[in-house]
Amino acid sequence: MPAFADGEAATVSPWSGSVSFTSDYRFRGISQTDRNPALQGEIQYTGSQGVFAGAWASNVDFADGSASWELDLFAGYTHAFNENTSGTVKVTYYVYPESNAVPNHDLDYFEASLGFEHDMGAAVLSLEAAYSPDYFGGTGAAISVQGGVEVPVVDSMYLFDKGLTASGHVGHQMIDDNVWSDIPDYTFYDIGFAATAGAFSLDVRYHGTDIDEVDCVSGTDWCEGGVVVTGSLSFGG
Repeated sequence: MPAFADGEAATVSPWSGSVSFTSDYRFRGISQTDRNPALQGEIQYTGSQGVFAGAWASNVDFADGSASWELDLFAGYTHAFNENTSGTVKVTYYVYPESNAVPNHDLDYFEASLGFEHDMGAAVLSLEAAYSPDYFGGTGAAISVQGGVEVPVVDSMYLFDKGLTASGHVGHQMIDDNVWSDIPDYTFYDIGFAATAGAFSLDVRYHGTDIDEVDCVSGTDWCEGGVVVTGSLSFGG
């Protein structure tokens, strides 16, 4: 780090981002890459007053060739109620460029979410609710609710100087019109560990849903449980 003269402070960049490689891109428990790997990237601008905006991208594979990649454009605001509790309101536009969507079933959609996070010291609790007026594939209004808990396991271990944490989430996705997607309202969950060494983090996690194979996107295995390994390199911030 550079040295600073008396009265001079280091500035923190409002820009941050990450590049990740994952063995399977899962969204609310369901594989978006036909259970194959994905390369993902994110960039975000965070203002001094809690306002943020950014973009996230990943390759996808829906088997029918309807899309090859996904771009999420998002913006929101985070408010700290106190040093332990914060709330975030966020809007996201999910875009599938160059998609060959089934007529009258547009893949692109908007979603608004409201989340809260509370640090209890021994654990961090989170709760989020999301609403879309017309969900993925034109399946009508959709609501998702999920909660999570993150627990520090050790402060540092071997090369992972920032320690090891254990976390888990459980949620429920409700979709107004399931006829086209074949997917009923369902519960999703994950549990795993994350370790961080400097700008690099490694996450090993089991994802699952309560959807039977016969009800999963025309009988695919995208809803079956599985272990997902993700490595990420962060920058800025």
